[in-house]
Amino acid sequence: MKPNLLKRLSATCCAFLFAGSLMAQEADTGAVESVVVDAPAQVEATPAQPAASAEPTTAEKYQLDLKELNSAGYAKQRPGVPRTLDEYVRGADSFFDLLIDQHPIFKYEKAGKLAGKYTMSDRQEEFVEINKGPKYAEKVGLEHAAVTYRLAWDSILDYPNKYVGPKKCGECHPAQYTQWERSRHRKTVRFTNDIEEVGNDLKKPVYSTAPASILPLGIQAEDVYAIIGTPRTKYGFIDKWLVRGTYHVQDGNLSDLTGTLTAGGNQFSRVWSENITPEVAKKIAEFSPGFPTKMEDFGHSRSTVWGTNSYGSKYAETMMFQPASSYCEICHPFKFNFNTKDEFFAAIGDKEKLEAHTISLGISCEECHGPGAHLYGARGAGMPSNCERCHQRFAYQDDEREPNPRKPFNVYFKSSCPSCGTEGSQMYSSAHYDAGMRCTTCHDPHEVTINDWKDGYTLTGLKKTCADCHETQAEFFKAAGGVHAKDNCTGCHMPNMMSCENFAAIQNPDKGGFDNVRASHIWNIKVSKDEKSINPPAGKDRDPMKVKGWRFERDNNGRFFIDLMWSCGRTSYSDPDLMKPGASGCHSPVQSTLPADLKFTNQEMIYDKVMAWQTPVKEGYDKIKEGLKNVDKAIANNPSLNSTDKSKALLLAKEANEIKKKLEKDGGWGIHGPNYAKRIVDEALVYIEEALNILSGQKTAKK
Repeated sequence: MKPNLLKRLSATCCAFLFAGSLMAQEADTGAVESVVVDAPAQVEATPAQPAASAEPTTAEKYQLDLKELNSAGYAKQRPGVPRTLDEYVRGADSFFDLLIDQHPIFKYEKAGKLAGKYTMSDRQEEFVEINKGPKYAEKVGLEHAAVTYRLAWDSILDYPNKYVGPKKCGECHPAQYTQWERSRHRKTVRFTNDIEEVGNDLKKPVYSTAPASILPLGIQAEDVYAIIGTPRTKYGFIDKWLVRGTYHVQDGNLSDLTGTLTAGGNQFSRVWSENITPEVAKKIAEFSPGFPTKMEDFGHSRSTVWGTNSYGSKYAETMMFQPASSYCEICHPFKFNFNTKDEFFAAIGDKEKLEAHTISLGISCEECHGPGAHLYGARGAGMPSNCERCHQRFAYQDDEREPNPRKPFNVYFKSSCPSCGTEGSQMYSSAHYDAGMRCTTCHDPHEVTINDWKDGYTLTGLKKTCADCHETQAEFFKAAGGVHAKDNCTGCHMPNMMSCENFAAIQNPDKGGFDNVRASHIWNIKVSKDEKSINPPAGKDRDPMKVKGWRFERDNNGRFFIDLMWSCGRTSYSDPDLMKPGASGCHSPVQSTLPADLKFTNQEMIYDKVMAWQTPVKEGYDKIKEGLKNVDKAIANNPSLNSTDKSKALLLAKEANEIKKKLEKDGGWGIHGPNYAKRIVDEALVYIEEALNILSGQKTAKK
């Protein structure tokens, strides 16, 4: 049970909830480290004993708190006045009451067939408390602050439901509709009869490498409203009571309330099911000591099926009871056309009714443009960017003010890797953001996926590429030749670093892996032998299974950076630069096809390679600077130079100076094209030498 709601809500009165897209983060607060187990061995789940009649259950205590709060006058919405954050939070109270009466978890509990405790995860936790929201609000004088999540235009609990659905938008916007319809944004929420990649058989193994199926043990298609996710990363489920599936059923079925409802063992993981087989796990453990190789080694993330982990839960220990209105609908939305609360409540637990009233699934037009968009008065039509609602998850830390007082926020982390949806919060602390770059500067929001959505990696629809702005770097890269010339900027500057799974058991930031499915948006690479992008709290162990509170480190300018292990030696099974057809696996110790000395198992190896490129270029650059000073001195000390020789020397010096400026603008000191950089350094030194020879000869002739 969480702290008494009266204490938690004592200050919730005035924070305005703006009608636009406030912040949205996929709230896995209690986000539990995923853990795994050795298939087919079953983990004994010890059923909890029925609660004594004198002691109310967690759910009953929760209801008592809600009644006390609401009797005190909360959630009094005023017509025509923007609702407060508290009013949004309290707007889910009656839905909780209904679910406590109807959801199977409470029936299993009363029957003593529950393995693991549940916590009531509500909007107060997800929108107010998470990531030190109250502390930040107090510090800056706000009533409340939604640090991590931004709220949608309207909730499924707002009646009447005002959405018109993407097909209505598509009638007048067919080009955009066509792009969106094949995008992963469209596929992220689907009905159980629309899972074409497995022929709608949600109980068969998805890959031959593991027995895991899309739906976990004891959960059938008839128990489920929607499947969340695509073949790129994972699958979860929202049950027909519109509650996030943080559980499975051992030795029975949810449909008939048989077996034991067990915390965790609830999420299909592609990386574990297809890629990290027991054999691969052993290979990884050779250079990443402690990497789990047996089911029991996966700790809280485990299950009883290799390839199905525990998410939003700890296996057979704890799980969140979390309605979709508290979490899922923010970033994995679905919309209904119910007119009243009574009509909506009558459909809860009825899969067919919910499907019949569903008007929109996935991230569709109205998520960014508002309910009805311009059909109802242009409320949000033409927005330049609404990506931040799902892609700008922050975490507040007091000490972040010291390195960068303008931006005292870090990134929301799941275990020891940044959460999915933190692209925007990473970019927020970058030089790119300060220069005016936003999501839609580069991304076409209607076509976020240009490759097949079933692939395990994403190729994004872009309006601009790095080379459009970074012409000098592109010149070095193109002229470089060799294997790197066929890659692209993102291969080094945007490694996959974010986790969608909170799979703590396989996260290891020091080794650039292994639960990393989304591209970072930091770009700034720091060349250092030992400085790390991601660190635990000061003085804490670097074991991701033992320590929470990891965050991005900052450089001397107060900005996040990418360390060399992430840039060059990462291992991610969703990274297109490692996995797309024709890719060599870069320098990953697991995926790479390169010789052993080019498979980077630690950061020091990479640093030595980089220094071999940069040192001669930096030394040459210093010689160019010194040579140009000598040319200036020689001209200044020879006032009687003839104009012909002086102009020749000046032209040569100018050519050398252009190369100097090009090296400075590139900033890679050989990284973007080592041979090309060294060649133009030598060219500049020849110009300087010739200029000095001319000046020296002139000087001698005058004597």
